[in-house]
Amino acid sequence: MLLLAVSGITALTVGRSSDSAVSQAVIESQQLMAADAAGSLSSSLEQSSHHLRDATALLGLGAAHSPDAALRGLSHSHGTWRGLAAVDPTSGKLLAARGENVPLSRLPQRGGADALQPRLVTLDSGQPRLLSFALLDAAGGKRQLLIASGSLRLPEQKAGRTTFVMDSGGRILAAAGDRAEDSALRKLAGRSGQAEGGANGSRTERRDSAHHDVVGYAPVPAGPDGQDFGLTLATSIRVPEGTAVAGDRFLGLGAAAALLAICLAVTWVLRRWVQRPVLRLHVAARRLARGDLQDPVPAYGSGEAARVSRSLECLRLQLAGASGCDDALKAPSRRRTMRNATLCCAALVTAWSCALPLITLGEGRVPVPAPVVHNQQERTADASDRVRRILGEGVAGLSAVARLTGGTPQQIGKALDTALPRHSTWRSLYLVDRAGNVPEYAGEAPYDMDHKSLLAKVKSGTPALVQLNHDGKVPSSAAVVPVGAGGGQALVAEFRPEALSGVLTRPGIGRAWLVDADDKIIGSNESFFAFDPLPGEDPADGPALTAAAEVRGAHTVEGLGWRVVTRKPMSRLPLASYETRRQTELAALLAFSVAVLCLGWLHLTVLRPLHALERTAAALAAGDTSTVLYPRHHDEVGSIVRSLELVRQQLAAAQADAGASRVAASPRS
Repeated sequence: MLLLAVSGITALTVGRSSDSAVSQAVIESQQLMAADAAGSLSSSLEQSSHHLRDATALLGLGAAHSPDAALRGLSHSHGTWRGLAAVDPTSGKLLAARGENVPLSRLPQRGGADALQPRLVTLDSGQPRLLSFALLDAAGGKRQLLIASGSLRLPEQKAGRTTFVMDSGGRILAAAGDRAEDSALRKLAGRSGQAEGGANGSRTERRDSAHHDVVGYAPVPAGPDGQDFGLTLATSIRVPEGTAVAGDRFLGLGAAAALLAICLAVTWVLRRWVQRPVLRLHVAARRLARGDLQDPVPAYGSGEAARVSRSLECLRLQLAGASGCDDALKAPSRRRTMRNATLCCAALVTAWSCALPLITLGEGRVPVPAPVVHNQQERTADASDRVRRILGEGVAGLSAVARLTGGTPQQIGKALDTALPRHSTWRSLYLVDRAGNVPEYAGEAPYDMDHKSLLAKVKSGTPALVQLNHDGKVPSSAAVVPVGAGGGQALVAEFRPEALSGVLTRPGIGRAWLVDADDKIIGSNESFFAFDPLPGEDPADGPALTAAAEVRGAHTVEGLGWRVVTRKPMSRLPLASYETRRQTELAALLAFSVAVLCLGWLHLTVLRPLHALERTAAALAAGDTSTVLYPRHHDEVGSIVRSLELVRQQLAAAQADAGASRVAASPRS
């Protein structure tokens, strides 16, 4: 019955492709692209709020600032805000403003713990703005509420790709790409924004006889502070007709038919060589136990059953007091027919389980749809851009520390303990003096090296990014910013290695590595040995999609020569050929598991007890009536053992009566 179930599963699954109008691999890659972009947007929203709070905390270390001075310092520290405003938190009066007008009238009147949480508002023009808040002590002991207004920064769009950001009602808040104004595409993306459950998904729509629009969407996840704006990001590409590949249903039907034939053969073999002989032995043993000794016990089959039947015939003759027992036990066959029959059944199922995957070995070498290849390259480029942002934000944050604290070494030294906890990507923050010494540091101990060489990196007075080592167990890199008169000293922030590796972790991207200019590994989304060369392709995984992207950006970033390399085995793609291979492997594994489970159970419950029964019956037929027989199973084999125990008792009683008769006759003689 289990083999019949596996046969049905094989017929229903093997060779059935999930492709419809568009290849499932293209649809899945769009979902992954949308999830990546949604994660990047979430990070961008969080960073805008963190930058304002970090800069405000550094401003608060010095003397009290007037509203204009505070906004001037903030605008110089970070240039990503569209507008800044200083407001009296009690009366709501505007104290100062810079840049674009901050929409104060759209702020909800609420207080408490949520008052300083960032929020998303919409201007009269329909453009969204992210408002961030922070409190700063002002001159005269008063406090001022600083508000920064920023726009939704969408990822850079490659040719042919369009991205939309929607609110929970499906209203499009921002769009970027070649077809951002396409009304039909905006309608399709808007329906994605209304998807229930907040899960990733996709939508496909035919645009003409030769193209389909594929939209992948994902909710913008909540940031580390738990702020959820209820946004959904959708990304779209136009896919040509012909990416879908039909499965080979005849393969599944043929494999199911072959397994069905094997199932019938296994049933016949087990019934012919195992079940029927055991049932006949069961009936013969019960007949002897009841005292029916007229009909002889025939030899059932061969092997184990034949040997047990000979022993039963010998016992019948002994109970009847007839001779010929020695002839019944002559020429015993040592063949094990039942075991061989069971092994034959196991061999048949195993042969099917091995042959089915081998048939599909060559099925996976098919062209991968071009959109899937392009998406893998874009995802690799996005990963390199995330590395660039971490490095760039490290330089920007370090420059802000130097600028907002006045730029003097004494003031910077006091700010280290305040600045470090606000940057999760930094492991150590320290000041290097003109002699290369480290008079002040926060966090972990600085990397053991000649720190005077760091001063040479910033001789020109511009910040720098430095790879601190090229061997060892842990890769180390740092951002360096000149401080002090003439730039004779430097402020250094060392990056956490896990921060650089963490941005490479994305679902479905495969294996990803960050390599330096010498192509040595300095980060990965899986475990790695630092500064090892890139590994070759694993033959077990087969061919793979490999992509590489340089970490580009400002001159300080490009000077590192770093790259991100990804490798995704094509066997992980939901292509029809690979789906068929996985389905055949699953069906083969199920069939083999059924064979091992059921035939193993048969060996434990029937064959092994029957071998023990064979020895017991032979010993009893040879005259051993002193050993009590105990049935261990409540089945046919156990019933035979119980019948043999009754026969043993009859033989023992007969022997006892014969012995008593001889003893009674001995005095008279």
